[in-house]
Amino acid sequence: MVSTLTVLICTHNRALLLRRVLQSINLAMRPEKWQIRILVGVNNCSDETVESLQQYQQDAEQQGWLPLTWFEEPVPGKSHALNHAIRLLSDDAVALVDDDHRVDHEFLVEICKALETYPEATMFCGRILPDWDGTEPAWVYDTGPYRIYPLPVPRYDQGMVHRLVTVEHGPLPGGGNLFLRSGVFERVGGFSTELGPRGHDLGGGEDSEFVLTALQKGEQLQYVPEVLQHHYVDAERLKFSYLIRKSYQRSRSVARVHHQEKQVPRYIWRKLAEYVAHAVFSFSWPKARFYLMRTAATLGELQGMREKVQELSPLRNKHLTDRIGAGFWALLTIAGVISAGISVRFFPTILFQQVIEGALATLSNALAITLLISAKALRDFSQTGPQIQAEIRHHYRWYTLAAFARLVGWTLLLLILMGAVGTVIYAAMAAVSGLNYTFTGAFVAAFMGVALITSWQFCRQLFYIPASLVSSMHYRMSRLYPLWGMLNASRLHLFGGSIAFLVFLLFGFASLRLAQMGALAPLTALWGGFAALVGLAGWANAATTPTPVKSKRSDTRPNILMLGSDTLRADRLGVAGYRRQLTPKLDQMAKSATQFTQCYVPCARTAPSLISLFSGTWPHRHGIRDNFVADAETRLSVPCLPQILADAGYATVAVSDWCGADLGKFSLGFQKVDAPEDQWNIKYLIRQGPKDLRLFLSLFTHNRFGKYFLPEQYYLAGVPLTTQAGRDARARLSSLAGTDQPFLLNVFLSATHPPFGSEFPYYARFSDPKYSGESKFVMARLTDPQEIIRRQGDGRKEFDLDQIIDLYDGCVQSFDDEAGRILDHLEACGLAENTIVVVYSDHGMEFFEHETWGQGNSAVGDFSARIPLIIRDPRTQGSGVQQQTVRSVDIAPTLLELAGLKSPIVMDGISLASLVRGENLDLDLAAFNETGIWLTDLPGMPEDHLRYPNLLELLEVPDKSSGTLAIKPEYHDIVFEAKDRMVRLGPWKLVYQPLESRVLLRLFDLENDPGCLRDVSKQFPEICESLMLRLSEWMKGENEGQVSRSQRQKVSLLSAR
Repeated sequence: MVSTLTVLICTHNRALLLRRVLQSINLAMRPEKWQIRILVGVNNCSDETVESLQQYQQDAEQQGWLPLTWFEEPVPGKSHALNHAIRLLSDDAVALVDDDHRVDHEFLVEICKALETYPEATMFCGRILPDWDGTEPAWVYDTGPYRIYPLPVPRYDQGMVHRLVTVEHGPLPGGGNLFLRSGVFERVGGFSTELGPRGHDLGGGEDSEFVLTALQKGEQLQYVPEVLQHHYVDAERLKFSYLIRKSYQRSRSVARVHHQEKQVPRYIWRKLAEYVAHAVFSFSWPKARFYLMRTAATLGELQGMREKVQELSPLRNKHLTDRIGAGFWALLTIAGVISAGISVRFFPTILFQQVIEGALATLSNALAITLLISAKALRDFSQTGPQIQAEIRHHYRWYTLAAFARLVGWTLLLLILMGAVGTVIYAAMAAVSGLNYTFTGAFVAAFMGVALITSWQFCRQLFYIPASLVSSMHYRMSRLYPLWGMLNASRLHLFGGSIAFLVFLLFGFASLRLAQMGALAPLTALWGGFAALVGLAGWANAATTPTPVKSKRSDTRPNILMLGSDTLRADRLGVAGYRRQLTPKLDQMAKSATQFTQCYVPCARTAPSLISLFSGTWPHRHGIRDNFVADAETRLSVPCLPQILADAGYATVAVSDWCGADLGKFSLGFQKVDAPEDQWNIKYLIRQGPKDLRLFLSLFTHNRFGKYFLPEQYYLAGVPLTTQAGRDARARLSSLAGTDQPFLLNVFLSATHPPFGSEFPYYARFSDPKYSGESKFVMARLTDPQEIIRRQGDGRKEFDLDQIIDLYDGCVQSFDDEAGRILDHLEACGLAENTIVVVYSDHGMEFFEHETWGQGNSAVGDFSARIPLIIRDPRTQGSGVQQQTVRSVDIAPTLLELAGLKSPIVMDGISLASLVRGENLDLDLAAFNETGIWLTDLPGMPEDHLRYPNLLELLEVPDKSSGTLAIKPEYHDIVFEAKDRMVRLGPWKLVYQPLESRVLLRLFDLENDPGCLRDVSKQFPEICESLMLRLSEWMKGENEGQVSRSQRQKVSLLSAR
């Protein structure tokens, strides 16, 4: 019988080294009676790896090489690639080889021999030795007390004696020279995706954690020294900077695996202080180098312990501000202010004068910087939102001035607080050194405090949420690419931790000095001021992880949880067969649900789409045809799902970010709305201020402070808030779980909305690391209103489309992850078994499939009008994937029936409850769609298409007191008449485009032409005519007042034709 072995290699951007290891495997002796193949996991590679593998496959048979297959894993991280490979394994055994190794000539023979010799063993490990070539430095062979160990090149050598390796008798091997029988993965599971390297970030531990888990579950690990691999020695590994980084990452990974306590032990701080002292006061480089590496290793150990504590205690968050509630920080601030204020009263006159000098220095510094920022903002004045007419701007000139002064005031306050940090630290330094506290020194300290904190926040935002900077930048972001390239999470944590450690060390020494002098009042004031500033920072950034509350509700009516993402395309979900696996959490949920792959919205713009969804009516019935709606029209004349449920005793809550203002603007019936004010409002847009002020303030408003005091900055369009809104949604779930009411919770996020900004790591997850164009962080030139309008008319060649799609895919994955956290929280609250879950969007997005981009611009393609729709009712098994056409207007009546309520007769949609319950019925529904307002002439639009004036001419502010932007009444008819429309019935789709003197009709067969590229209206005139009759009836509408006279005449003529 022939046995089979797979050699598995996971690689990331190491095409040259990959060729080297493949060559060594093919040169190795091949055992008899064994079939051997190579499997390569291509993990988010952007170099020539794929081309090399394709060339290998072409040459393999002729060269006599081992057969090779490969797969792509887009999610960065070796663990993800390993877990992907596990699903593909079917051979008797698998050998793991790193992409920077070289195998010994006897490697394959010894593996197969070991598998036959030790039938009881399920896992095996061999030796790993550095592949020295004689050019390595002498210190790698040092044996003295300050030698570098472990060496920066992996090594595993337990001698030449065969033995069992156990948890008690280690050390445990990594995964670089591990081979296993195939059944191990079925019993143990996969590799931890929280550990392991992402790219070449020096992280690891996923293999050691897997080995440890396997041994704890009863697997047997045999050490076989004859199985030998050589690790490539990169010259970079022998540099001091690499030694420091590797020490940190190795210790962090080990601590993540082995630490089992629910707190960080105190000895770690003592060890850290000891190593720092040795490093600082060492006068020989070998000794200093040794202790600097120990310091880095201890910091890594500390970080790993903190992460493991978070894992062992889920209710504790990674950061102190997350573990402690806002109330504590507020009390700390108040206590600090009171203690400092009382202590100052007992200062001697000279010391009190120094306090006054310090305050004046801080204020002077803040005033000077505020004036500079304000002057720059006025010189390059800009305003968010669409361009408006001069007379409207003139009307709001005093409001604009007041809004500007408000932002200047907050800028001054923030600068005072940051300057105060510098002056308090200066006071501590003066206490330690005995130097005089002077006005000049305090001014410099205040400036340094502002500079350091602002720079720190700028670097953090550049790395974690660069979209926030792009939204308010006058300058090209490419200037910041070199700085961004130097940033990573470890460096930011290390720098922040080091600064905090030094500050606490300084305050410790200052406290000792003041205590020795008997200066109790200065000591109390020093710590009081410090506590007040720390408390303010803690309160501003407090973001406590919501605690699940177990539901004990007696009411058996089902809850409803709706999870929506603005501009989410239907083809990105797993069922669509997209080339990347972007939505594993939603795909898993969909396995026990009903997933509608052909769901259409009636208008692919947020306001009309959401109102159609919640009211179950077409736009011409509820009256909202686009986003620019006057105040009077926001009071809807149709009943909506949230209000109907509220009347039936449900609690109805909406949580959203900057895309969800419509949930509170319109009378939908939500009892509580956690979302911004209407963003199509001139007063709201004025309050956001000019770019330079926004840029500074945005560094400090992505938090609790921003949400409560500067919501216009917090909810600034284009700034990712997926994490924050998701956390707010989970908090609402906990609150609702503690009541005895059933609930409707609608969570609507901007995660996938243009300009496709997302938080780290999502914005870089699929992007080419070598990309250096304008759209590195977001889709370029979409932050200025006029740029957006101009770009609507640009063709495909004006965009870096591949990069933009990579950004969009990262956004999709960020939504999936946040949705997964919300669903996990639902489960933790004990609500999953009685909660209907709906996943939806308001519209999709076109990426030039039909010559234009955006949403609601074209009725020809489906990518804008078609949305994902998943409905899971835990009381049923669902009916799986449904390919038949449904509409978003069907969602409200469906949920009402599932909740045991009747739908109002006014609803145009029909219930899909039968399909959700598992019945397979063909409903034969027709879907309709109309376009939104065009911002400019679009590529591909017929020359004689009906047109209307530009947005500047269309918009007005009918009620100056409210500031709401709306379309002028005289343009309603032409805007509605110029809309393109379509009807979808079965496999057929008819597109209607009004021209100056006629109507252009195009028919598409979606079964054979899903991209809508071939007009077949001449081949099937009877189908064209039948669909036109359907569309005509829809365009006439129940409410004739919503259709213009000329349009009704045109429709009547077509119907009679």
